[in-house]
Amino acid sequence: MRFSLLALLVLLLFSTCQRKTAGPAANDDAAATGKLRLAQVLRSIDEHRASAEWMDARARVDVESESFSIGGTAYIRLHRDEAIWMSVKKFGIEGARALIRPDSFFLYNRLQGEYIAEPLSYIEEKYKIPARFDLLQEIFFGNAVFLTDDLEVSRAEGAIRLTGRSREFATDYRYDPATYQLSSMQLQELGQNRSVSVSNADYATVDGLPVTFPRNRRVTVDGATEGTARMDMEFTDLSFSGPLEMPFTFRSPAP
Repeated sequence: MRFSLLALLVLLLFSTCQRKTAGPAANDDAAATGKLRLAQVLRSIDEHRASAEWMDARARVDVESESFSIGGTAYIRLHRDEAIWMSVKKFGIEGARALIRPDSFFLYNRLQGEYIAEPLSYIEEKYKIPARFDLLQEIFFGNAVFLTDDLEVSRAEGAIRLTGRSREFATDYRYDPATYQLSSMQLQELGQNRSVSVSNADYATVDGLPVTFPRNRRVTVDGATEGTARMDMEFTDLSFSGPLEMPFTFRSPAP
C-alpha cells in the first residue's frame, strides 16, 4: 500500500536535520539580551510540551501527492522511547501495519502480501533521509524539533517567531504568545531545495495529558525533484493511558 509507506516517509522526513542552525550574527550586548529572552521563550515552550508514557489514537488521514490521493483511518499506539505502532484501514479493512523501534522498522502490506523488516538506516540509504526515532515521536505528540539555544526570536503577525539558518538548513517556528502552542514549523534543506512544514490546529484538553493537544495537523513535503506530498491528520479519539499491546503478526503468502 503506497499510502502507508508514504505516510511513514512523510513523518520520517522531519529527521533530516542533525546539525544546529545558527541565528543571524549580532553584537555582544544585543546577543546577551537576545539570549536571555530566547531562554525564557524556550523554557515556556518546554513547560507546554506534550509528553506521555503511552498514547493511543485514532485519526482520519488523507494523503495527496502529484500522482495519487487516498484516505483512510490510522490507529496509532506509542510507548515513549520504545515503539510506535500504526495500523491503516479503509472501509474497515486493514491495508497495512507498521511497527517502528529506535533502531528498526517493520511494515506489512496486507493487500499485496508484502513484508519489510529493516534497520532505520535503510530509510537513510534508500531515501537519503536520516531517520531518528526520538524526533518522530515528538512529531506524533505535536511538538517542535530542532529547537536550539542559538535561534533568533521575534514577533511576527501576532505570533512568537523563532528562526535559524546555516549554510545547509533553515528553520522557522511560530508559537501562540499566550499559550506557547506550536502553530507551525518549517524546515528547509537549502542545498537540496527540499522543505517540510507542519501546521497544528484545534488544540483541546485531553484526559491524561496536562497540556492541550493539537487535534488537526497538516504535513507538507516538497521533495524538489521527488515531487510534493501533503498529509492531513484529524485525531478523533485520544487516550494517554497504558500499557498497550502492539501486535505485529502477519500471514505469509501462499507459495
